[in-house]
Amino acid sequence: MTTDETRAALNSITDAFKRGDHERLVSLYDDDIDWVLYAPLLVFPFAGQRRGKTEVLASLLGVYQQFTITKYDVPLILADGDRASSISEIAATMRSTGRTVALRLASFSQFRDGKMIHYRGFIDSFDAAEQVLGFHIDV
Repeated sequence: MTTDETRAALNSITDAFKRGDHERLVSLYDDDIDWVLYAPLLVFPFAGQRRGKTEVLASLLGVYQQFTITKYDVPLILADGDRASSISEIAATMRSTGRTVALRLASFSQFRDGKMIHYRGFIDSFDAAEQVLGFHIDV
């Protein structure tokens, strides 16, 4: 894929996620996608490693079940050939408590034939966990 095609594919995924368009979103993942979101599983049960679009979709539906996304901006995208990295600024409201969580997500992706085949996402999980739990974690 060219850099422009990769950037367009990433923008399509971002747009579908922001809109909660699950059908479009799942169509943009390769059948055998290797996907990992690094975050504490006790706080973010939808995180961790997933393989294949069915597992990834289940994980993303978990995000929507736990949170209402109120902001999802991507101020930085770097693309080169079939790979892209981005920084996203996210705000979400926890459905169970009404608490707002704000975080940044660093993402690294690879694409083939217009579909994402590899994903790694990183958040400041300590800060995010404190926001979700509603108290400072003293270590």
